[in-house]
Amino acid sequence: MTRKIYGFLLLFSLILSNSLFAQTAIITAGTDSYYYETLDEALTAAAEIPSTFDSPAEITLYKDIILDAPLIINDNLHIRLVPGDSSVTIRRGGNLIDFPVIWVSGDSSSLTLGKPGMEDELFIDGGYLNDPPILAACPLVNVCGPDSKLIMYDNVTLQNNCNAGSGAHNSYYQLGGGVYIRTAGDLNERQAEFIMKGGTIRGNINKVNNYMACGGGLLIAGFGVFTMEGGRFMGNITQFNGGGVHSGGRGTFRKTGGIIYGSDAPEEKRNIALNGPEQRKFPQIYGHAVSVTVSGPEYWFRNDTVIENDNLKFTSGVLRTEINSKTSDAFGKGEKWNTSGRVFMTMIFIIILIVLALIFSAVFVIWYSRNKRFQKIQREYKPLQIDYEKPGFTPREKEICELLLTEMSVNEIAKKLNLSNSTVNFHTKNLYRKLGIQSRTELFVKLQ
Repeated sequence: MTRKIYGFLLLFSLILSNSLFAQTAIITAGTDSYYYETLDEALTAAAEIPSTFDSPAEITLYKDIILDAPLIINDNLHIRLVPGDSSVTIRRGGNLIDFPVIWVSGDSSSLTLGKPGMEDELFIDGGYLNDPPILAACPLVNVCGPDSKLIMYDNVTLQNNCNAGSGAHNSYYQLGGGVYIRTAGDLNERQAEFIMKGGTIRGNINKVNNYMACGGGLLIAGFGVFTMEGGRFMGNITQFNGGGVHSGGRGTFRKTGGIIYGSDAPEEKRNIALNGPEQRKFPQIYGHAVSVTVSGPEYWFRNDTVIENDNLKFTSGVLRTEINSKTSDAFGKGEKWNTSGRVFMTMIFIIILIVLALIFSAVFVIWYSRNKRFQKIQREYKPLQIDYEKPGFTPREKEICELLLTEMSVNEIAKKLNLSNSTVNFHTKNLYRKLGIQSRTELFVKLQ
């Protein structure tokens, strides 16, 4: 009898464990837990649970997930994703290349990744390190819904996305390497916001085929707001400027904590800007760590690592609660920004110095060559006094010879003697022929 009870309990535990292990996600509401085989089913169910930005519906993930369609956060949906009792990865599938893996597109919606004190890790992976690598045409995460938010905590990593798409200029979700934040310009200045309280954004690449190939880790555009309170950007790459973070258009960037590694960091941590902005006549590499567009082709940037204590702030447009970037107040006090204009002027100054050095070198070479030729003539021709009384020299040739020795020009000699230039040249050639010389320089040598 005892064996039957043990057998029954064992069978029951196996059935229960198989049932649990078959689940992908769990939603806990009060004392009740609901199990779902797919993340889509869990999201659909979460939409029926009352939730707010401060109290989102929490979905616990127990399995790695490969997505062939984006995880979309719709209007007024507030979700928190956390790992279960071990690390969990949400990865881009081979059929998901035209959309972000996570897309916060709903009006007044929010997605929270992780939570304070979370011990297990949550990875959002773009699949670039797969074999074969996945080349996408969009960022890993896009936040574009008006008044929408993405919140990220420690032990959350956004990684390994390569955006190699065409990057149409009017796209609201195709640009950026790791994360792209913006709302459309006709949404009455309603913002989309990314609040980074911790975690890591690493190994993402933005190589879209246009001038917006900026921001390897994060690209902020129209009415997008990025607030960095913690975490780190590392190992991200962009084609132009802003290896870690780039803010352009009407984006806002605030940093009070966290680290954005720059050109002075170890190679494995360094964010990289490859080519500098395309539109400048003399392209420079601006902002391995951070860059922001001020106006037109003008940039403020940091190439060195932005450490924990460096507070940065920039508002690139007029928002409801912000200030105009065209005033100096748009930059916080004591910020260590560099400017593309300063680099440009320095480069122009260096170019001028190089040109002057080349001109000086050319003049010196010409002078040195003529001086060497003159010295050669002095060595080859010994001084010789002319005997004008000797038959063969005419009075006119004697007169012209004396004037040639005064360094007068042919035109001046002609005026003095009331002759034409051609007549003076005729007598000069005859004089040179009789002396066995070919130039005025040789005449000076013979008569010195």
